[in-house]
Amino acid sequence: MGRGTIPLVPETAEDIDQELQLLAIELKRIEAEYNMFFAGRLPTPPRDTRARVSRMVARIDARHFAGYGDRFRFSMLQSRFATFVNLWDRGLRAKEEGRPGPLHTGAHLQPYRSHGCVTAS
Repeated sequence: MGRGTIPLVPETAEDIDQELQLLAIELKRIEAEYNMFFAGRLPTPPRDTRARVSRMVARIDARHFAGYGDRFRFSMLQSRFATFVNLWDRGLRAKEEGRPGPLHTGAHLQPYRSHGCVTAS
């Protein structure tokens, strides 16, 4: 079967469940990779992983869901991915501009540090 063709056999609930489990695992992986990037443990953002997850979301979105439960589960994963993408983009923009962003660790303590109330550990 070529790329972009619709299968003749309807997909089973197990196939969809397996893909949704894989998507959830990939979301955890990309979240960990971005956390490592913003913590300085990775030199570049995980663009390949992000592109792969984005393609996965688009592919699953094009499918027909027989039940509302699977559609709801996918919508939750899709929404979580979109929220993370927005957060990561804001973090990248802040990092490029040289300012603390939404993922800056310890940002909530910054006012206290400037007054000597909290020491760096």
